[in-house]
Amino acid sequence: MKKIMLVVVGASALALSAGQWPKPAPIPREKGLFRSQIHRGGGARSRPDNSLETFLWCWGLGFAPEADARLTKDGVAIAMHDGNLRRIGRGIAPDFAAKKIKDLTWNEVRDVDTGSYLGPQYATTRIATMEAVFAAMKGRPERLLYVDEKGAPPAMIAELAEKFGVIEQTYYCSPNWRRVVEWRKVAPKGRSMVWLGNFPRDNSPENIARTEAFVQKRLDEMSATGFDGIDQVQIHVRTDLSKEDPFCPSTPFIKRAIEMMHGYGVTVNGVTWTEGTNAEVHRRMWEIGFDHFTSDYPEFFSAFAKTIRR
Repeated sequence: MKKIMLVVVGASALALSAGQWPKPAPIPREKGLFRSQIHRGGGARSRPDNSLETFLWCWGLGFAPEADARLTKDGVAIAMHDGNLRRIGRGIAPDFAAKKIKDLTWNEVRDVDTGSYLGPQYATTRIATMEAVFAAMKGRPERLLYVDEKGAPPAMIAELAEKFGVIEQTYYCSPNWRRVVEWRKVAPKGRSMVWLGNFPRDNSPENIARTEAFVQKRLDEMSATGFDGIDQVQIHVRTDLSKEDPFCPSTPFIKRAIEMMHGYGVTVNGVTWTEGTNAEVHRRMWEIGFDHFTSDYPEFFSAFAKTIRR
């Protein structure tokens, strides 16, 4: 705890001047909500995972979809969360569905129905290439994208984004901050997010202490570099409304961490997987100081964001 409080001193002077890679220009927090992330592009079950149609819908709501970037056997970068087609593929044999995406060619997967798992109205949904996703962003600077690499390497993602002139709209995401820095080496104009995922079973004092130690360790590592190459950090927050302080990590810890990161010009994204559709919980997180959110429930979050933007 004490280390975070000490780092804050003088940090604001570093925010825009220090480091090899400059941070995005500051914007009002209310406007910054458009940098909020919708998990898999369509959330838990709102729209088919990672499809181009879903991304267009998400951008239409005013938020940034997450694309999971994988490689097929023949080296085509596609937007695909799972490592195989068992969950979302329809009209295919079980043995084919069980094969790993990396062992299938683009021609083998390009015509697979990947939408009917949510209903017949999505039967025309097909896997999107990352090239098609970036093409849909061209000339539309308001369309941001979070790319969670699941096999398509940073250099390839950077090359495709540069091809369509959307590198500054692209956030590369990883739980490994060093991996993010590697991305900035090949994409100096790109953006980045480090996500600090921790999933305690409850909000016991032991789990709060363990979670805070986990987050603190990584914040110490990143602050030692001045958060160079890191634009946004995501903190996973477990919520238990039966507690006086419902958050794990605790509210005081989160406040100090956000203050420290703001001093370095880093914005902070919050996600609660236990109260994902609770407006009051999100409002409390906003009041603590989170700049953006990640949500599995885009319709809920769209309605919540409108109450902030008023």
